[in-house]
Amino acid sequence: MHKTLWILPVLILLSCKPNKESITKEETVTDTILEKPTKAKPKYKIDFDVTKIANFMVENTEFSSLKALTQKLSDYSTQELEDLPNFIRLTMSIVVPFDISKKNLENTLKSIVHEETEKNNDIDEILIFAYDDKKDIGTGYTFGKLLWAPNAKIGNVTPEIALKNVRTNYRFDIIIKEKVGNIKKEDLPTKRELEIYNEMMDEKYIGMDDDVIRDIVMKKFKIKTEKEYENIYLKVGAYKIF
Repeated sequence: MHKTLWILPVLILLSCKPNKESITKEETVTDTILEKPTKAKPKYKIDFDVTKIANFMVENTEFSSLKALTQKLSDYSTQELEDLPNFIRLTMSIVVPFDISKKNLENTLKSIVHEETEKNNDIDEILIFAYDDKKDIGTGYTFGKLLWAPNAKIGNVTPEIALKNVRTNYRFDIIIKEKVGNIKKEDLPTKRELEIYNEMMDEKYIGMDDDVIRDIVMKKFKIKTEKEYENIYLKVGAYKIF
C-alpha cells in the first residue's frame, strides 16, 4: 500500500515534464513568426509624361546579340570568350512629326524604351534615332537620338547585367537637335523640294561630276534655273543638318 502511494507522485511529475521535441517545434514556429519579411526588390521604373507622347512611326527595328565584354577583346582567351554571356541591343529608327516639341520628343523616346523593355526584359541596351523623313534613315539622325544603357554608355553591359538584368545604374543619354520645336513654316522644305534634294543625294550619283548631276536632276524635275536648283540644295541641306 505504501509502495503504491510512493510511485504515484513520481508518475505525476514525469507526466508534467515538457517534451523536448515539442519545445523545439514551438520555438521554431515562434522564430519564424518574429522573423522580419524580406523586402521585394523594387522594379526598375522609367519616368516619362504620358500626356506628352507624340505620334510616331517605327521604320526600322534591329536586334543584335553581342558579348558582354569588360576588357579588351585581345585580353580574353578563346574559352573565356565562349563562356561570356551575350547581351541584347535593340536599335530603332522612328519618324516623328516635323512640328514635334523637344519635350514631346524626349517623352516619346522614353515611352518607347518603357514599352520595349516591358515586352522583353532581356533587352540590355536600346538605341533610337528620330527623323522627320524616312528617306534620311541611315544617315545619322535629323531630329534626335536616345541611348539607354548602363551609365548611359554604349557597350557598357557587364556579364552580371546580361545574366541577371540588373538595371540599377541605367541612365538615358538623349540628344535633341536645336531646330526641334523651332521650325518656321517658311523654313520647312516642301514635298517637292525634299524629293529633289533626295534625288541629288542618291547613291547612284556617287562619283559623278556635280555639273552632270545638276543637269540630270534639273531635267527630271523641270527646274528652270541653276539658282532655283542651288536654293533648294541649300534650304533642304540646312534643314537636315541643323
